Amino acid sequence: MTINYTSGNDIIVPTNNTTYRGLDGDDIYIISQATPVDSSVNIIDTKGKNIIQLADGLNISSTNFTTDALRLILSNGSVITINGANDYFYEVGGNITSGASEEQKSYSEFSKLFGVEKIPVAGVVDGVSNLIIKNAVLISNNLDFSWIEKNPESIGLEAIEVNELMDFVKIPQFNTQAAILIQGNNIIAEYYNEGYDKTSLATSWSVAKSFTSTLIGIAIDDGYINSINDPITDYLPDWKGRDQDNILLKHLLAMQSGMDDHPFAGVIFSTDMVKYSLDRDIMRPPEKAFSYSNEDSMLLGEILENATGLSFQDYADEKLFDILEVDDKWWTDQAGNTVTYAGLDMTPRDFAKFGLMIARDGKWENKEVVSSSWLEAATNSYNDLVSYGFQWWTSNSPDEKEYNFFSAKGLDGQLIYVWPEIDLVFVRFTNYEHVGDKNSSVIDISTSYQNTDSGNLPTSKLEELLYNVGDNLIMDSTIMITNDFG
Repeated sequence: MTINYTSGNDIIVPTNNTTYRGLDGDDIYIISQATPVDSSVNIIDTKGKNIIQLADGLNISSTNFTTDALRLILSNGSVITINGANDYFYEVGGNITSGASEEQKSYSEFSKLFGVEKIPVAGVVDGVSNLIIKNAVLISNNLDFSWIEKNPESIGLEAIEVNELMDFVKIPQFNTQAAILIQGNNIIAEYYNEGYDKTSLATSWSVAKSFTSTLIGIAIDDGYINSINDPITDYLPDWKGRDQDNILLKHLLAMQSGMDDHPFAGVIFSTDMVKYSLDRDIMRPPEKAFSYSNEDSMLLGEILENATGLSFQDYADEKLFDILEVDDKWWTDQAGNTVTYAGLDMTPRDFAKFGLMIARDGKWENKEVVSSSWLEAATNSYNDLVSYGFQWWTSNSPDEKEYNFFSAKGLDGQLIYVWPEIDLVFVRFTNYEHVGDKNSSVIDISTSYQNTDSGNLPTSKLEELLYNVGDNLIMDSTIMITNDFG
């Protein structure tokens, strides 16, 4: 059936097996998942300014581009063919019937969202497949993850700003082993020092604390831990009936427990780090001061084990690492306790996977790993004492205006920055050597331990450079993030 609408400006919701030909006026076509199953729609509108709106929720199985035509195949088998495609404007997430309006893109700009950098003069080129539109953003609906290497311009970043960031961390005195900038599953920039590559392990030092925090959040989601307001003595019976009854889980997570570590970082040299961390007294009431504490973080692992009845490593594998499909090596002390304040070895790309999961509100491949409500609490400052949440650092610019990213940081300059608003993650690690028995991940200071080159750098400068990279996506709030996991 061929339909010609009025000579005015029409709003058209294409229906089953219909051709829209030669319409007058400035017309808007709304393509949504409500398009009838297995329908065939042809749009041949040659007059006026015409707009194609692809509504939120639309699931696109595949796309084909030619110099003058576009074909969209939807997940329900519907085929939408747009002839004279170069004469239309396109809105991803637009829907005039619900009041949604997005930036109008030209055909060439629209095609780039599907990975087509240049439309061929002749022939057909396939775009990225299996995408869904969510909150006016194209995201993958595939189940298999893979990294895609892209240049900065293809996703709206400035190459010169990306280069400035990477050049900064490459300064020789900073001893950078690896640095990766990702946006979604796109690797925008990647660097490895001489003697290292993408398969080389990096070590976390205190970056591991943010992993531990996430696992505590998962245990709360699972119901093993009631809430952050539980007294820690509910899970640490050695302290029951003592002053530690007044310490809540949130105080331990926020480094405001009122306890201090033993002097001279003694926990690192202890054969039983849990027992050592329990051998402390309260120095002040909780929430009166921030005291950075490896020993508080070490006890989070014991809390998780006592709450779940599982070993920390088994729970971490089941609930986190197996889902992300990463191989981790988390060090233990000689008593068999996982060193939950440090000691996590993975490849830099696998650390980036974790950052990306956090950036995506705790979801991975359409599966919730940790709740967004936990991440909201964990990655924002607990109170005004310091820019610190639950084992995550928050970021503040020189003018005290908070940046949109937060970070996990470790000794010698290990770090993960996460900017959820634009799916941007930056990881950086310094030169790492596993000392002693290469097959052992049991800490024995005399024979086997981690060694990293010092690479502390001015974080204020690094954060400024990272913000310069990402603000292009913020300034152009309608930039579309296209991810292909296929």
